[in-house]
Amino acid sequence: MLENDVVVCDADLDDIIPQYLESKREECVQLRLLAAQGDFKQIRSIAHGMKGSGGCYGFSVISNIGGEMELAAKAANLAEVLAQVEILKSYMGRIEVRYE
Repeated sequence: MLENDVVVCDADLDDIIPQYLESKREECVQLRLLAAQGDFKQIRSIAHGMKGSGGCYGFSVISNIGGEMELAAKAANLAEVLAQVEILKSYMGRIEVRYE
């Protein structure tokens, strides 16, 4: 069993972080649908946003996943896009947020 990934966030963001994380969970579903449609342009756009936003909220893993997914979408590499979606989904299931 995988351990939780603990991310320490600024206490001032405690009302924003849950919404942000929920949006990433929803994006997992959306990204799978876009992959099924072969819409690499939209996948690339979502992944780019993920790459930029993750670090802003203290989630470097989300940024890294977004960066890898963006590269995969640029290359129209469906298998890698789907692999990154699964990595994101797994991470979202393990994440534990603590506020300081």
